[in-house]
Amino acid sequence: MMSLTLPSFDYKTKRVLDKIYILDLVRKKYVLLTPEEWVRQHMLHYLMHHLSYPKGLCCLEKRIYSGTRYYRPDIILCDKFGVAKMVVECKAPYIALTNQTLGQTMQYNRQLTVDYLLVTNGINHFCWQWRETLRQFQAISYIPSYQTCMAAS
Repeated sequence: MMSLTLPSFDYKTKRVLDKIYILDLVRKKYVLLTPEEWVRQHMLHYLMHHLSYPKGLCCLEKRIYSGTRYYRPDIILCDKFGVAKMVVECKAPYIALTNQTLGQTMQYNRQLTVDYLLVTNGINHFCWQWRETLRQFQAISYIPSYQTCMAAS
């Protein structure tokens, strides 16, 4: 798999027939190792082991309903009451992060109303924080720690 700008970690894989699976850090099961999954597992590791997000407050591909269709954000980070605080959209490393990617994340936010949006392809990471005084998201130059994210409430 491709090198990322996220810290490496000791991941586990297995081969079944001609496919490779990676052990999901949160769901504790093997999932097909796609380029997007490679980014998701590295981002999860970074969030949990470097930014102190509790594993139990990370939701993966949780189905949300938006009027006429269902969506599955890659990662939703919640507070201790289960309220969504950040939504993370992961793309494969070779996918450019565009306004369309941000638009997809904003679509999730219409249902979740989070404080932070994060899009990543494992190489580039862009984060925005909701600014209540401005009534809009504003770009920030870092990915907030769990403590910072919870303090934004």
